Amino acid sequence: MHSIQHSAFIQAMIDMIDRGIHVVDENGRTIFYNRKMREMEGMDNIDLLDRRLLDVFQFHPDEQSTLLQALTLKEPILNVQQSYFNAKGHEITAMNDTYPIIVEDMVLGAIEVSREVAPVDQDISPHKKLSSFDHWAGTSPLIRQMISEGKRAAASDEFLLLCGEAGTGKELLAQSIHLERGLHESSFIGIDFRSASAERSEHFIENLQSSSKKTFFMGHAEFLAIELQQTLAKKLLSEKHRPREERNHFILTIGQDPIDAIQSGRLLKELYYVMSERTVFVPALRERKEDISELVQYFIGEFNNRFQTAVSEAHDEVITLFHKYDWPGNVRELEHVLEASMLALGSEDQVSYSHLPHYFRLKFDDPASSMPALDGSAFMVKEGKASQTLDSFLHEAESYYIQKSLQYHEFNITKTADALGMSRQNLQYRMKKHGLKVKG
Repeated sequence: MHSIQHSAFIQAMIDMIDRGIHVVDENGRTIFYNRKMREMEGMDNIDLLDRRLLDVFQFHPDEQSTLLQALTLKEPILNVQQSYFNAKGHEITAMNDTYPIIVEDMVLGAIEVSREVAPVDQDISPHKKLSSFDHWAGTSPLIRQMISEGKRAAASDEFLLLCGEAGTGKELLAQSIHLERGLHESSFIGIDFRSASAERSEHFIENLQSSSKKTFFMGHAEFLAIELQQTLAKKLLSEKHRPREERNHFILTIGQDPIDAIQSGRLLKELYYVMSERTVFVPALRERKEDISELVQYFIGEFNNRFQTAVSEAHDEVITLFHKYDWPGNVRELEHVLEASMLALGSEDQVSYSHLPHYFRLKFDDPASSMPALDGSAFMVKEGKASQTLDSFLHEAESYYIQKSLQYHEFNITKTADALGMSRQNLQYRMKKHGLKVKG
């Protein structure tokens, strides 16, 4: 069969599959990309063939494409949930199984099979189902205080600044405030500056006006270029001069302490002054661990509805591990861990240690095992038999050493990389490989 006909035959075949299929060569250039994947990633009008993956898709700073990881690791990467941004700046979340293509010990490429977890995010609105204050799980003092402050903010028309780490739920709080004001879901209009292009951000800022009451939500101001922050500050200042009854509602978020962001040059002081008429801090999950059990049950209920399952609860050993963990990715990380766990359940009705994602289990001892995590005994051969395989030990030792180095250097990536004699990129890749994340 002619090579062109052969290629067309394969493309037609993978287009019939109801899972997303993406195949790249050894250089990360797209070879095949099926119809389902185009639908999942919102790429119907963009030609990906022979284009490098990183020229089309954008990944979070602390993450790497699972396709590129498979090329490097030369081993399958299974049941991994990944969030990234397409060429239009919209966020995609998918569950991936990724395999290297190896022939005669040579890596020729990689293939990824994806199932959709969440539809392509067409900006933050309109016509998106929003979350009210009733959806907030937890009864800790910090979360009760945040909800109380959020409801007071909803009763005013002041500009609002929401501060909190990534994954704490700042957008959900903004949605709750919007609904608390009695406004329709379709009038919540937003953008995430972290993923938006400069052109899209500029267009959004230029159109911050409406003849009817709307909430303009602007996420992650620290990712917006300073020049555009200046434009935004001027635009909002002029909005403040309008009569209060004619004002729209404006909510801005930042992922760190705003004073630290100003001192580091990531946040314009004038923009902070304009937006901080009222400020609400969203607590990190590690600061309200007493809410974990309730959050777990909430997410199990959500995923039971989505997956049509009947999971009852998480085993006590899982809850205990969750309380030991610091959750650098906050509530969003907990959600992702539970989602991956429930997808691995099969016919069982209780989430146990064995169902947790592999990268997460590496952080802890197996509660059912008598073996310690990584101490001196792990380095010993006893009675002529190794306590674990060499590959397993090297993997565990590398994870342990990197984690301790990060802690010693206060999770500073540059200092840790220098100390370990590797590049920042190499360190970040290895951190991703072992499921390690920077705190804070």
